[in-house]
This record gives sequence, structure tokens and C-alpha cells, in this order.
Amino acid sequence: MVQIVLVAHGYLAAEMKNSTEIFFGELPNLHAINFEASDGLESLSQKIYSKMKALNEPVLIFADLFGGTPYNAACSVLLNHPELDAEVVSGMSLPLVLEIAAGTDKKLKDISSSLPLLAEETVKVFDRNIQFDEKEEL
Repeated sequence: MVQIVLVAHGYLAAEMKNSTEIFFGELPNLHAINFEASDGLESLSQKIYSKMKALNEPVLIFADLFGGTPYNAACSVLLNHPELDAEVVSGMSLPLVLEIAAGTDKKLKDISSSLPLLAEETVKVFDRNIQFDEKEEL
């Protein structure tokens, strides 16, 4: 089973995990690592590495921002430890975390490669000029 490690600025990762578990209940394969103000690249990299070693399974690391410290720390871990079976993806959002949580029975590469396409489907702009049939609901 693929393990999912959310890593983000502040407490976003923990709260993303909490929100996802509202939908699915407890998810033992979903983990959160917070990037706190007292952390630096090295300490965050160590947190990520320690979590991955403890899990000892394929890991999808889902970071909040491309090029941000959580993303860079995760990439650094993979570059320094090529033996780890992991993928790093940025652009964490609740719809995408829900999609991942629903599909952890898939292969790691299949999950990571599907996320950019899913991201396109999750961003919608409301058109206030849309015409509704009186019987339709939003």
C-alpha cells in the first residue's frame, strides 16, 4: 500500500489530514509533517527522512508549494537517498488529497502521474450568468 506524507508550511499538512479524515475516517496510511517557523531545510529534511524510514513502504510526498521549503526538503531527501521508493508532488489541495486517499491501492507512479490531470478538473470558476432550469439545483 502507498503511504502518503503531506508536508506543508505551518500546520496546513496536519489540518489537511484532519479534513481528509472527516470524509474517510481514520487513515493509517496518511501522515502529516508540519514545517514550523523554527525549522530549516535540514531539520525538515530530517523529519521527512525519519518518517519515510519508519514507514518502509512506497511513499507519495505531497507538498504545498513548488519550490517551497517543504518541496525542496522532500526532493533533497530523495536525491540523497536514492534507495527510497518515493515520489514528490507539489500543489496540495483538499480535492487532490481526497483523490489520493481514495486510491492508495494504485501503484505509486500511477498516483503521482494522475495528479496534474486531476488538478485541472478540481479548479472551477463559477459563472454567475449560467442559466438554470427552475427545477435544477446548484
